[in-house]
Amino acid sequence: MFIKSNVKKSTGEYELYGLWWNAVADPIAIEQNLVQLGGKFEKKDGSVAGNGLPFHFQRFQQLLWPDKKWHRWNILELECFLANTYIGEMGCAAAGKSDTSGCNVLADWYCFSDCTTVLVSSTDLDSLDMRAWGMIKAYHRMAKQNCPWIPGHLIEGRRRIVLDHRNEAEEGRDFRNGLVAVPCKKGAAYVGLGNYVGIHNKRVTLLADECNLMPRVFMDATSNLSKCPHFKMIGLGNPNETTNAHGILCEPAPDLGGWESGVDQTPKTKTWRTKFPNGICIQLPGSDSPNMDKPGDPEFPFLMTRKQMQDDAQIWGVDDWHYTMMNDARMPRGQGSRRVLTRQACLQFGAFSQPQWRDTRRTSIGFLDAAYRGVGGDRCVFGEMQFGHEALPMEQRDIVSSLLNHGTASDAYPSILALIDLVIIPIKSEVGSIAAEDQIVHFCKRECEARSIPPENFFYDSGLRTSLVTAFCREWDTATQSVDCGGKPSEINVSSEIRVPAKDYYSKFVTELWFSVRYTVESRQFRGMTEEACAEFNQREWKMVSGNKIEIETKEEMKLKTGRSPDLADAVAIGLHGARRRGFVIARLLPPDEAVPKGPTWRDKARDQARSLAASGQLHYAA
Repeated sequence: MFIKSNVKKSTGEYELYGLWWNAVADPIAIEQNLVQLGGKFEKKDGSVAGNGLPFHFQRFQQLLWPDKKWHRWNILELECFLANTYIGEMGCAAAGKSDTSGCNVLADWYCFSDCTTVLVSSTDLDSLDMRAWGMIKAYHRMAKQNCPWIPGHLIEGRRRIVLDHRNEAEEGRDFRNGLVAVPCKKGAAYVGLGNYVGIHNKRVTLLADECNLMPRVFMDATSNLSKCPHFKMIGLGNPNETTNAHGILCEPAPDLGGWESGVDQTPKTKTWRTKFPNGICIQLPGSDSPNMDKPGDPEFPFLMTRKQMQDDAQIWGVDDWHYTMMNDARMPRGQGSRRVLTRQACLQFGAFSQPQWRDTRRTSIGFLDAAYRGVGGDRCVFGEMQFGHEALPMEQRDIVSSLLNHGTASDAYPSILALIDLVIIPIKSEVGSIAAEDQIVHFCKRECEARSIPPENFFYDSGLRTSLVTAFCREWDTATQSVDCGGKPSEINVSSEIRVPAKDYYSKFVTELWFSVRYTVESRQFRGMTEEACAEFNQREWKMVSGNKIEIETKEEMKLKTGRSPDLADAVAIGLHGARRRGFVIARLLPPDEAVPKGPTWRDKARDQARSLAASGQLHYAA
């Protein structure tokens, strides 16, 4: 109820929030105007008008929907919605996430309906109607009943609420300023937001319900949408996986340690900064539901209750993933335990940093993970790596200088491998185009020649594609190196700690290649890792198969889980194999007594012999 502090009897005007209002001013319109003005502003006389944006945004909703129940969870969600750009919500079941977020995006659109596009996404149309979009429709109807002038016209058949009031059958209707429901799957196929990523408006909001069921590539759409002047994304879900879209949106900021930092997930409502600009994650665990604030019957029956928590604990057990996800609203333990390589490891061991080379003496490697015409979502990836010695910090250079006289300086400089480039090869499929194999070979040959990479330093996955091997030999050089990633693992030991031949430890050669990348990173020898390639390494899990051997997920399994084949990571693994074939040594694969060279090596002896021979041929002048 409004408290009119001053009233002019002559006109009926009254003062409210530090401003004077007409006697017939609609209370809803007053709150709407103050939201549009930012909730608080300084007047000409220096005084302040308004009670702040959270106050007026909540008051606007209270007047539109008088029956809506308010509690500390949806007040926190409202405050985070107003203050942040990327909002991830990790909530238990029955946390009211869809209800609260639907109200927030709808109320925001009412205030800025002439310049705002709202995309409401979920897995399929049924999920949209049962969750966020269904909530939005219901609240829009209630708002229209309480305030007929509120903007928005529902087109049920097209699942849209539009600003344009023209007749539905009339052509030329403008759909940009409105809300639209977007299913991201057709059957089992993931289609994402492809038809909407090109939308440009002054304000664009993306509400992603069931975000935990979306692959990582869902987040790619935000890169285009975020170019709008005012972009906001809200991702809702029950946490189940760190590498899907929801896990990435909610991931703690790098300085907080990411998911592997053991971020505080005690059963209390909390927020933390994420890696996205102005991003925040809200955690709503069932054990801290507003229904737990008071004894007795639950005040909010639509939220998690004590009895529901107790029943689920009895059914599943508190350590089961069902309880962890649906009741505790936290990521299951051990998310990184079966990952080949995690982002945290790349951060910890400096894999993202750029190489600082000691000199120009480096070996360049070209590599390829081939795919034809993008079949099955695969990309054809060409890349370049270089390996050589890394420059040392200034404080270590004096030590190296003293070693120069003893022939051991080369061992003092660490050997590193750097990822220089990854390029997607375009494959033309038009009638009259040359064969895909020949297009790939011509591209790789052209790139390698431009980068001064000889054919014997170019490695590619041949697999079962004999036509590709033939094309490389015919169109380029027989010295190019084919690699059978699906073949048997090698005879060398797994690592310095695991003194077992790789063929007895891994099921396939590709698994050995992927773990070699992990060992290189853990040896602090990898540089130039990209976020995209790291994400693919992070998403691929390993498992135990027959014979008690380790095997990584297949490409088909990865496509179902992430919507894309791990082509970038496959290419990097092939490139590393090529570097090892040309002399690069992974420290973690050396026996302990060989990991740090002790005493002169054969190179040192050869260098000493060369110096002695050179000295013997010099002329000595008599004094």
